[in-house]
Amino acid sequence: MRLRVLDLARRRPLTVAAALTLLWHLALFAVEDLLPPMSPAWSPSLGAVVVNLVLAAGTVALIGWLGWWRETGLCWRRPDRRWWLAVPLVAEGAVFAVPGLAGSSVALSSLAVMTLSIGLSEEVLSRGLVQRVLAGLGPAAAAVWVGVLFGLGHALSGFWFDRPWGDVLYVVVAAGCYGFCLAALRWHLGTIWPLVLLHALTDFTQLASPGNLPFGVRVVLVVGLVAYGWWLLRLLDRPGPDADLRPGPPDRRRSPRRA
Repeated sequence: MRLRVLDLARRRPLTVAAALTLLWHLALFAVEDLLPPMSPAWSPSLGAVVVNLVLAAGTVALIGWLGWWRETGLCWRRPDRRWWLAVPLVAEGAVFAVPGLAGSSVALSSLAVMTLSIGLSEEVLSRGLVQRVLAGLGPAAAAVWVGVLFGLGHALSGFWFDRPWGDVLYVVVAAGCYGFCLAALRWHLGTIWPLVLLHALTDFTQLASPGNLPFGVRVVLVVGLVAYGWWLLRLLDRPGPDADLRPGPPDRRRSPRRA
């Protein structure tokens, strides 16, 4: 069974990646409906945390079954110079905090834990499992499709939770561009763990902000994500010690663009 799944992922990577994204969201909705409401005073977001941890555990279990620990970026790598490439995304997340943060200390701490769990569950899936499945397409195509599927996944969530169409459309575009940029950064870092923190930071500052940034500012941020993601992909072609390679044992690494 495992070999059949691996062969299917090799022959039809986009189909498998789309199926994984769809199944993950169906599991999300099922767990959300099956679990009882959990919103204690000491942690108002506990229910969402549990849901995301369940999804993350299931995805990690699947990765382990496939034997893709290193290839999906679950293995920790010590910080090096490549981590400086994450600084623009730290700045992007911090921009949403410019108007300030609203909420009590309990609410904000609960929100921080929730966004960390969201970052974990979504990064393990998208920049971990899905990006590994799509790796054979090359880094640029893989990053684009990771972004597209990430955005469409947010569309599924928006429709399921009955959010306004206008909000869903913006979230799909913004999430897709953000997912693309994270996927491009993932090729350089070789691990998803910094991406989990970046994802959590951006979600936290957006949700804790007392109001939306002006629309023009949000458009600039989205365009900037696409531009930076594309630059990161171009950077992969430059020779030098800083160019990271496909996750794997050191003696097997090579540029995904030339895979």
